[in-house]
Amino acid sequence: MATFYSDLRDVTTFDERLTALADLIGSVTRPGDYCTHGRSFAPMPRVQVASAGVLSFPIPLSQVQAMIAGAERAPYGRGQETVVDRSVRDCWQIEPGELGVGGHTWSDTFAEILDRARDGLGCPRGSVAAELYKLLIYEPGGFFLPHRDTEKADGMVATLVVSLPVAGTGGELAIRHLGRETVVDMRTDEPSELAYAAFYADCEHEILPVTDGHRVCLVYNLILQEGSGIPVDAPDYGAEIDLIAAELGARFRDAGASGKLVWLLEHDYSMAGLSFATLKNADAAIGRALSAAAEQAGCALHAAIVHVEESGSAEYDGYVDEVEDIGDDEYELIEIDDVQCWLDSWLRPDGDPADYGDLPLSEGELMPPGRLDPDRPDTQRLLEASGNVGATIERLYRRAALVLWPEADSPRLLAQAGAGTLAAFLEGEWRRASEDSPASDLSLRNMISQVVDVWPSRDSHRMRRDGDTWHDQSARVLELLSEIGDRDATKRFLRDVVKPGYDAQFNTALTMAASEMGAAEMCDCLCALVNSNFSRRPEGIVDLANLLCERLLNGADGAWRVSLQKMVSTMCTQMPSVHRRWDGGERDGPYVLSTPRVREPLPAMTVQRFFALLWGFGMANEADAAAALLVQREDLASPDRTIPPTLEALLSSHRAEAKASAAFDSLWRHSTGFLLSRSGAPPLPPTDWLISSLGLTCDCEYCAELRRFCDDADAEVCRIPVRKDLRKHLRREIERAGTDIRCETVRTGSPYTLVCIKTRATHERRRRQYDEDIAEMRRLLRAAEFVSDPASLSTELDAAIQRSR
Repeated sequence: MATFYSDLRDVTTFDERLTALADLIGSVTRPGDYCTHGRSFAPMPRVQVASAGVLSFPIPLSQVQAMIAGAERAPYGRGQETVVDRSVRDCWQIEPGELGVGGHTWSDTFAEILDRARDGLGCPRGSVAAELYKLLIYEPGGFFLPHRDTEKADGMVATLVVSLPVAGTGGELAIRHLGRETVVDMRTDEPSELAYAAFYADCEHEILPVTDGHRVCLVYNLILQEGSGIPVDAPDYGAEIDLIAAELGARFRDAGASGKLVWLLEHDYSMAGLSFATLKNADAAIGRALSAAAEQAGCALHAAIVHVEESGSAEYDGYVDEVEDIGDDEYELIEIDDVQCWLDSWLRPDGDPADYGDLPLSEGELMPPGRLDPDRPDTQRLLEASGNVGATIERLYRRAALVLWPEADSPRLLAQAGAGTLAAFLEGEWRRASEDSPASDLSLRNMISQVVDVWPSRDSHRMRRDGDTWHDQSARVLELLSEIGDRDATKRFLRDVVKPGYDAQFNTALTMAASEMGAAEMCDCLCALVNSNFSRRPEGIVDLANLLCERLLNGADGAWRVSLQKMVSTMCTQMPSVHRRWDGGERDGPYVLSTPRVREPLPAMTVQRFFALLWGFGMANEADAAAALLVQREDLASPDRTIPPTLEALLSSHRAEAKASAAFDSLWRHSTGFLLSRSGAPPLPPTDWLISSLGLTCDCEYCAELRRFCDDADAEVCRIPVRKDLRKHLRREIERAGTDIRCETVRTGSPYTLVCIKTRATHERRRRQYDEDIAEMRRLLRAAEFVSDPASLSTELDAAIQRSR
């Protein structure tokens, strides 16, 4: 959901209270990380070992054994000594003088690996050279305990390990720095695959035991080129991270603070190409520092795209309808009328997308100052002037950003984007926590409670682009709450969201919730739902009761029968109120109906299911009372089109109950009597052209002439020469009155002539109605055998049907 402004400066003006925080984040400029790793699929090097010859890939066991036969045990440094101790390091080494690494394509392949390693460590290309140090071989059980590399050459800054293809498992490389750990799987047995890892020399690392097969790798020292001027140790922003975390905490505790903070990145990233893993240079360093600071401060961190769209008026001398990417010197800006701002394309630090949709961008949230230049949009589009309206200029800005907010405030903040975003958030949090016994996770429970507290109302969504999805998203959350098993949150959601905003779209989710909650806890909730909604949503409530009975009355739980019978009993007490609240224009959402709303009668399926529920619970007296109400209130169940198919359906589903039911009898007699009184005989065709003029109430001379035309039994056509506005008046009056007159205009003479032609529309409608009535009589005649003493009415039905032939 976009935020609307009249001026872009409202958004880009920097909040001076963020100065200290912006300065701290801006001080994190060194790119790179303490380690990097990856895989390369390329032509393999030609590796020749003195004791084994030119290696094949994957390296066969015979060559591994030959290499070991010509190798020596690898030592390690202990203080000033270099010792061999297999309890600390168990592997073999071959000196670079005993092997050769080359081949026609190796220089290009290795250059690509080295470039990736330099970029990952944050070293400028050309600043670091690689020097082959050793070839290492790990047998089954081989390992190297945690250690730090000593400086093996002047200017050594880091170590690069390239793993050659060989069969084996285990032997992972674990790298640690300042409380962080990365475990790299160095296994590769594909003939054309190399695994590599690079890390700063001051990082602690270890080789985990090889569990099967072998591990063979080339080890390189990465040496600083003279004059490069880059640090020799891994990036360390521990102090800055602590300060950033403290400043974040202070900022978000400020009562006047914005809900979130948005750091605009230096580099451009496409929506498809943005991720924490693809951040460049200083953006990457800031991303890592903010990740650590956010975790320390209890904040959520995401990457996102900031969108700003301006529209206004401009002067333009061209003549085309639309100009894309117009230059600043090609038009003159008059005024910006509207600015929309939002964030989307959300990504978590682990790379998972977050389906948060459009989140509004508010004033005072952007950092650092000046990063979004109002005078430098990414694209400009001009729409040509039309009529008295000047040309329209549209200016678009798009920037990648890192977004922070307090983790505990996530539900409240995301509620601004609507029900869909909040539902996606809850679903994501539940999915991530589901493997860690979430039912006992207090933080998850608190988050769920907040989601229920801030869930947007149905009315608040009517003015939104996603307003039509409110019921879908609310039902989705109710299903999630049932799956999670948080009964307190489910009960509050039912009370505060579902009951006031009920629609039939909730029925499946309500059935899930009922199954999870149990009969005792759901009884009052279901009765309250009926009391609040049956008068305006009877079809949905009846369908819900029917669905609950199908799913829950399996004979195993008598409590459900008691609870559902109470629900059905509540429906009976509410039946007289159905449609009544619509007569005065009931308030439905943010709109008030200014005129009474006409409601259609209940569908036959709803009436059939309602009586089936009553009979299913043995509520014969209530069924009789309901039938009496339907006989009295034809607006609830029309005797001609609702009751006959209802009776037919009841005979199909509840034949025994129908046969013994006074309710069935009274409905049958009511419908039969109504249809016989209206269609006991076919309608007679008209014998003259006399038509009703009762609806023509206008007193003008032309409407008086129309009335005389209607009352003339011999006249079929009337011609009235009249000007255009009066022709429109006569057409409106004829249409409003529903008079059987068709109009044509003869466009000769002055004024033109309105030709009024009488039709047989009323008789044709009555004939169609009669044919439909006969079809319903046939339904009633088939049901007559289940009615007590139907003889006289059955005879009349049969005679009426015979007369129709």
